[in-house]
Amino acid sequence: MRIVAIWLLAFSIILGASVDNLIGKVYEDLGLKPDLICPIKNVSIQKHKDWLGYIQYNDSSIDPVSSPKYAFNFFHTDALKNFRGIFKLYMTDFKTGRLIDASEAYYVFGSRIMSVGGDDIIPFAKEEDAKEFLEANGGKKIYRFDRMDKNFIGYLDMR
Repeated sequence: MRIVAIWLLAFSIILGASVDNLIGKVYEDLGLKPDLICPIKNVSIQKHKDWLGYIQYNDSSIDPVSSPKYAFNFFHTDALKNFRGIFKLYMTDFKTGRLIDASEAYYVFGSRIMSVGGDDIIPFAKEEDAKEFLEANGGKKIYRFDRMDKNFIGYLDMR
């Protein structure tokens, strides 16, 4: 399944080369409806905008999800069933509040800081910011995108 997900993401990126890049934008720049609900957690997207993950499709539509953990959960399950084709996965940088490419982020695991869904991974664009956060908030480890597979995300959801 993981190989299929990686293949679909790569294929979608090739096909969706003309889709707008969202890196560096903030929640307010996206013009999302204020009443959007997370497709996984069923909570208000706007209330959790500092935690959001985003799945962007080749048709430029965006599915915001209430936390990094749930964005990866959605990516590994529901998003793959969507025929619009995935262009890119984004996360909200915990320090700056700006969108970053999920595949280039540094994720802090095991900190005292919890998202709406409990134990989560905290994304950062810069490794230095992730290390600083890890030390200040009792984090256990910093991971990269390749560790965000379905099994790891499932483990986080059970904690």
